[in-house]
Amino acid sequence: MLMDEIDVAAATGADGVEVQEAREGRRGPTHEARTFDLPGSIWAIMFLSYGVFFGSLALTVGGTFDALGMVIISVCYTVMFFGTAIVMSRVARNHRPEQGAGAVHSGPVETATGPLGYGAAAAQILTVPILFAFFAICIGLISALTLTG
Repeated sequence: MLMDEIDVAAATGADGVEVQEAREGRRGPTHEARTFDLPGSIWAIMFLSYGVFFGSLALTVGGTFDALGMVIISVCYTVMFFGTAIVMSRVARNHRPEQGAGAVHSGPVETATGPLGYGAAAAQILTVPILFAFFAICIGLISALTLTG
C-alpha cells in the first residue's frame, strides 16, 4: 500500500516546507549568477576562429550566390547563438555581485565540476572553433589548388 505525504512525514519525522522555512528564516528570491567567467583571450581566439571559418568559406564559395547565401545564413545563426547568451547573461545584472574589470585573467576557470586550469579550459573550449577554422582553410586550399589548375 502506498503512503501519502503526511504518512511518510510522520513515519520519518520530516518536517513540512513551512517548518523548514521558519527554521531557516524566510529568504528573498535569489538570482542565478549567470556569468561566463572566461578570460578575454579565450573569447578573442574563439571569435577570431569563427571569423576565419566564415571568411574562408565566403572566399571559397564567393562565386555563387546560392552558396554564399548559405554562409550568410550560418553567420546569422552564429550571431543569434552568441547574442542570446549575451542577452541572457545581462538579465538581472544588478542582482549579481560585481566582479570588476578583468576579474578573470589566466587563472583557474570555475566549472560545474570544480576549478579547471587556464590551459585545460582553453583546450576544451577552443578545440572545436580552431578545428572549424582549420577545416575551412583546408577547403579553401583544396578548392584553390583543384579549380585553378
